[in-house]
Amino acid sequence: MHKLDPIERLPDGSLFRLTPGQLRSVRGLTKRCCNFSGGDCLLLDGACPQYTSRSLLCRWFRRAVLPQQPKLEQSILSPKKLHRCEVCGMGILARSGRAKYCPACAKEVHRQQKAKSSRKWRSGVDNLGAKSP
Repeated sequence: MHKLDPIERLPDGSLFRLTPGQLRSVRGLTKRCCNFSGGDCLLLDGACPQYTSRSLLCRWFRRAVLPQQPKLEQSILSPKKLHRCEVCGMGILARSGRAKYCPACAKEVHRQQKAKSSRKWRSGVDNLGAKSP
């Protein structure tokens, strides 16, 4: 199996799982796919994996059929808990509303913030710009 693009997988590497409502909509859209013929996929010469699966498996479906329904595509590919790292843009599953950075970038950002705070503290300048006595 080929590796999927990073945005097509959750940060832990698993595929996007469909809710029952999304599954009904996806199955309806699958029937409108140009490669779908009576439950079979013309490209694979067998059963259509997208029609039988509870996750997004078919690249053709994701790239050609799903964009026809932008709201459905947004609800599947952008779950509420999925945020983007402000530094690198990688998807992260936020455990709280304050999460801004992926674990790799968080260490570097914290180090930079700590260094800036220490420089300010060592300089003895308060918030108004005046030197403290």
